[in-house]
Amino acid sequence: MSYVISTSYGNDSMALALWAHEQGLEDVTCVYIDTGWAASSWPLRVNKCEDMLKELGINVARIHSGGMAEMVLDRKGFPSNQHQFCTAFLKGIPFLDWIEDFDPVRSAMVMIGKRRAESEDRKDIPEFIFNSEYHGGRTLWHPLYMHTKTERNVILNKYGVEILSHRSDECHPCVNANRPDFLRLTPGEIERVNDLEVEIARPMFRPKRFGAMGIHGVVAWAKDGRKRGSIEDEEHACAGFFGCGL
Repeated sequence: MSYVISTSYGNDSMALALWAHEQGLEDVTCVYIDTGWAASSWPLRVNKCEDMLKELGINVARIHSGGMAEMVLDRKGFPSNQHQFCTAFLKGIPFLDWIEDFDPVRSAMVMIGKRRAESEDRKDIPEFIFNSEYHGGRTLWHPLYMHTKTERNVILNKYGVEILSHRSDECHPCVNANRPDFLRLTPGEIERVNDLEVEIARPMFRPKRFGAMGIHGVVAWAKDGRKRGSIEDEEHACAGFFGCGL
């Protein structure tokens, strides 16, 4: 049997790849999907992780999606907390297209590094999902579903992998970004968002959520340490800034 690990090279997916090696699983391929929206520093992390895995005998592959910017321009809008279509377009569909060519007989098992201890939303993650519709009917396996953060970190420390204090930066900023994420944005990453906001005349983050208009306003909000949602009239503020209503 062959195994395919959907890998962002964040803490959990990298720990899963190393766990697979320690279990002696053969014919393992780690697949990274380039969303076209990664942090400027993220390719270095990806390269280091891929080099390590190749030395351990694990295959690596990269998929290139259509890209975040292209998706936003095509849809004339950013994804949101409620409508995270980015996951499907930037990762789900490209992965499914790739694995249909890689495994046409659908005998491979797909592995993902989700853990129950990650969040309340994932507290009931099963070990296996058979006939996963999002993976072409293949079996989906969550080997680390019962691992704690400490147990995961033991694996990473054993191989000298840097343990991140944040989620993967494969998409940066993510639609679910928080204050520390905004504070880590580089000037170039801020302008990348701003350019798209100007192009489609819409902000990436809802003004009412942060009490700030546009990416520059959101970054200022993060630096100021203010509470969320201080703009009382979102529609009026948005019209004044972008010349449109949300």
